[in-house]
Amino acid sequence: MIYDHVKLLMRNGYNAFVVHYRSGFRPDWFQADVPILYCDAGFTLLPDDLLILPEDHAGFLDLFRNAPVRKILFCQNHFYIYEGLKQHDTMQSLGISGGMACSDMVADFMRTHMKMPHIQTVHNAVAANYANASHKKLQVAYMPRKRPLEANFIRNACLSLLEGTLPLEWVAIDAMPHDAVEQILGESALFLSLSRLEGFGLPPLEAMAKGCLVVGFTGFGGREYARPDNGLWCGEDDLVACAHALAKGVDMIAQGDPAVDILVANAMATAAQYTLERQERELLQALHHFLHLPGVPHEV
Repeated sequence: MIYDHVKLLMRNGYNAFVVHYRSGFRPDWFQADVPILYCDAGFTLLPDDLLILPEDHAGFLDLFRNAPVRKILFCQNHFYIYEGLKQHDTMQSLGISGGMACSDMVADFMRTHMKMPHIQTVHNAVAANYANASHKKLQVAYMPRKRPLEANFIRNACLSLLEGTLPLEWVAIDAMPHDAVEQILGESALFLSLSRLEGFGLPPLEAMAKGCLVVGFTGFGGREYARPDNGLWCGEDDLVACAHALAKGVDMIAQGDPAVDILVANAMATAAQYTLERQERELLQALHHFLHLPGVPHEV
């Protein structure tokens, strides 16, 4: 998402860069042609620069503690925000002027708990690829990274309910390039959401945009878009209920239940609200707000 933001800012005439801690690092799981600067390779800041820092990287926050520039926190997951703070630190003591959040839930937390008055929300964006779940493979795509034990339990409990009556395929999405993830979601009729402690929860929304019937957990952050009419959502950590919901979804698709088309249509309509155009508009509004905040809070 940081790379996407830099790309959008460059497209609008801003002199924007991604900054990494270690020389030579560049993510290899997605394509992004943006300029990168490295902290250990002559990286310097100018007085009128705007530095946007991640919420969970204590090294970055400490490194730029006394940097004499305006600093903004970009929080993508409020559950990780205290990982970036050392003991007795506050955002104010680090010279943070304001914050940018990826969801309304994150923005509310930053205002209420971090006592940050200047918060701007820049919602995530997903690319739509409309395809009806009933015309896809009878296949469950899932990302087990955050819930490996739960994934194994739900899969086996679901299979015991189905009793081997359907030729169901399972595809674990893990350590794959983004293009491969999109292909799997595009061909899978179902997506098992194993979201956990999310600030937003992008994968379920991406699956909704790809026409999957989404079953599973919101991870809290997904409450922004999850509704009873756009997926088979379950209470957090209710693994048995999730297995039953997944078996129900598989059976509905196999039987050609028209309710699936309604759920998927609603899901795609929900995902269609999270457009690149909206993200770009909100990002530019946020940047304009931050660039007009008063003063530099810290001097070297």
